[in-house]
Amino acid sequence: MTPAPWLALFTAYLWQVTLHSFVAGVIFYTWAHRVRLPSGRTKRHLLGALLVLPLVTAAVPGRDTIEFGEHVAWLNSARILAVPLPGGLHVADVMLVFAVVFTAVTVWQELLPSFERHRKGAEPAPEALVAQARALPGWAACTVLISPRPSIHIATAGRPGRPQLIVSRGALLRLTPDQIDATTRHEHAHWADGRWWVSHALFAARLLQSGNPVALWVFREYCLENEIDCDAIAVTGRDPRVLARVLLMVYQSADRRDMAARQALRRRVDVLLAAGPVDHALPMPTVVAASALMMAVLPWLV
Repeated sequence: MTPAPWLALFTAYLWQVTLHSFVAGVIFYTWAHRVRLPSGRTKRHLLGALLVLPLVTAAVPGRDTIEFGEHVAWLNSARILAVPLPGGLHVADVMLVFAVVFTAVTVWQELLPSFERHRKGAEPAPEALVAQARALPGWAACTVLISPRPSIHIATAGRPGRPQLIVSRGALLRLTPDQIDATTRHEHAHWADGRWWVSHALFAARLLQSGNPVALWVFREYCLENEIDCDAIAVTGRDPRVLARVLLMVYQSADRRDMAARQALRRRVDVLLAAGPVDHALPMPTVVAASALMMAVLPWLV
C-alpha cells in the first residue's frame, strides 16, 4: 500500500530534523566541551535552541526538490539512506528501527509518566505546610496533597493558576521543616519566571521528535539544567547544604541500577555546593551568533 503523500512528506521532514539535530548536536557538544561550558543560563539557552532550531531549518521552503538535493545541498542524506546492507536491507531500514525504539522509550519514560495521577492519601495536609506553600508568590491558590509513598518525594502538578504541591508521607516523616521548606521553594521555582511555559513548550518540541535520539539527550540535559537552576533559586540567601542533604538522601535511596538518575543527583549536589550555576559563562551575543550560524548552515543539509 502506498503511503499517503502527507505521511511521506512528514516522515521525510522528521528525518531532516533528525539529521540537523545530529549535526548541530555534534557542533554544540564539541564547542561546549572545548570552552568547558558550566551549568547556567547560557547552557540552557543553547540546549533550548538545539531542540527547536532543527524544527525550523528542516522546514525551509525549496529544500525538498531534486535539483536542490543533487546540485545545491552540501550533503544529500538520501544517498546515505540508500546504501545497501547485508540481508537485502538498507541504511534507511536501520534508521527506521532506531526511530521506533526511541519512540517507544519516549512514550514509556516521558509521555506516560506525564499522565500519572498523584493519589491523595487519607492523611490531611498539615496546616503549616499549606500556609507555607500559599505564602510563596503566585501560589495563593496552591493545593497541597499528601501521597502515601514511603519514599522522599516532593513534586508539583496542575496548571498555571491552579498549582498542586504533592508531598509524600515519607518526606513528612524523614525531612526537617527547613528541608521541606527548601524543597518546596525548589518546586515553586519551576513555576516562576515563565519556566512552566518554557518547559512545556520544549516538551512539545521533544514529542514531535520522539524518534530522534539527539532530542532525547538534549531534552534530558535541559531538564537537568532546569533542576540546577531551581536549586540555586531555592537556596538564595540560605544555606545550600540543607537542600544538598535532601538530594543526597534521595540519591542513597535510589535504585543503584538507575545510573542516570543517580548521576543527575550527584551533578546537582556538586553544582549546588560549588557556588551554584554560572549564568553568564558566555555573552548573550555569542549565543545569538551561534544560533544564527546553525540556522544558516543546517538548511543546506538535506
